[in-house]
Amino acid sequence: MRKWLIAIAVMVLSPWAVSLIWMRAAGMEREIKEMPGEWQANAAGTEESQGGEDTESNPAVEAEGQAIKGEEAAKTSAEVTGRGSRESGSSENLIRRKILVERKGIRTYIDLEDYLPGVMVCQMDRDYNLETMKCQAVIARTYIYRLLNGRTEIYEEELDMDYLGEGEGGVMADREKLFNRLEKCREAAEATRGQVMKYEDRYILPLFHAISAGRTRSGDGDFPYLQSVESVADTKREDYMETPKWSRASFAAAINQIPGATPVGAEQVPEQIQTVKKDDAGYVTEMKIGAGIYSGDEIWYALGLSSPCFNIEADGDSIRVRVRGKGHGYGLSQAGADSMAEAGWGYEDILNHYYKNISLIFE
Repeated sequence: MRKWLIAIAVMVLSPWAVSLIWMRAAGMEREIKEMPGEWQANAAGTEESQGGEDTESNPAVEAEGQAIKGEEAAKTSAEVTGRGSRESGSSENLIRRKILVERKGIRTYIDLEDYLPGVMVCQMDRDYNLETMKCQAVIARTYIYRLLNGRTEIYEEELDMDYLGEGEGGVMADREKLFNRLEKCREAAEATRGQVMKYEDRYILPLFHAISAGRTRSGDGDFPYLQSVESVADTKREDYMETPKWSRASFAAAINQIPGATPVGAEQVPEQIQTVKKDDAGYVTEMKIGAGIYSGDEIWYALGLSSPCFNIEADGDSIRVRVRGKGHGYGLSQAGADSMAEAGWGYEDILNHYYKNISLIFE
């Protein structure tokens, strides 16, 4: 599980890169420009005047960091659900957490709760039920709290926003579509303000994916809350299955690009392909191709598949791969969560379905 954890962490973090584009488009830079001139000067000179340290005395911080406005009424009751525990505390006592960002040489703080909707927009590729979006708000917040590790502020760079790929291409260019979902994301973030998931006394690693193969995957002993659960509604999605094809030569070439691969020729596939092991959810964990043995994740990356749940078969002179689901298969399935929300499940029950024995608390 250690091998996939590094790769999955990259997938979990990648939406933060897109949130940079969202914040630019949302007018954050415009707000900085509209500050009084002396505030801009103070903001730009923070590093020189304070030896590189950023403090809340900076007026730019006060202008951008509107902490916790419009909070919901104090949450003082505690309840225990049938699928896990939920602890509540007064919203007045929530600790303010901030993201330190830099735009055009100006450093300023953004309250984590204000930052969160931009992250959520980029983590969800379609319009979802509000309860599903609440799940995503708790997931995104939990992940940032986990990175904070007890601190109250974090540099944006620590959220892996140093790379933006090819600039504003792809999903980043479709700002209008992102903004159509933004208001709903704000509503979901506000409704769950300060709420995170913990296992015992630790923030969980809140893995999620778009569509499971009908059942989610179990983690190892380090992640006891990641247990295999049913998510059958995923299999009814139109985009549940894909069947890409390769020529024998192009398939062999892709496999040969795997680091440490044992060379395989076009004449050896698919006859010399054998599934050695799958996990309980049906995802490939070990496959033999020619004389080489590879993990399902290695083949998933090499072929650019949508999921490591796949079967490889001959199709005339071509090779066809039947792929089920989208994503790594661990944690919450967004498609499954959305089906549960449509059936009347609340977001807390949905989270307790996909993450076992957790506590939902406000901090």
